[in-house]
Amino acid sequence: MGYNTNFEMGLKELEIVEDALRFRLNQLSKSSSSNAKTCLTGNKEISEIQSVLGSLHNQKLWYRPTDTPYVSG
Repeated sequence: MGYNTNFEMGLKELEIVEDALRFRLNQLSKSSSSNAKTCLTGNKEISEIQSVLGSLHNQKLWYRPTDTPYVSG
């Protein structure tokens, strides 16, 4: 039996997952700066969380108005 490679999440569910990952990332960042022992294990988890957040970001469809000139920033 294999993994389900196609699943759907609602926007609210996705927002909850992203918020939880950012919260955990914040916790790890604070603890790794104050404790050298957790720095080694925390760095791996930090890297994994950043990778997941990056994947989620790259899968989003970003809206850009097409009827007026777009000014970024």
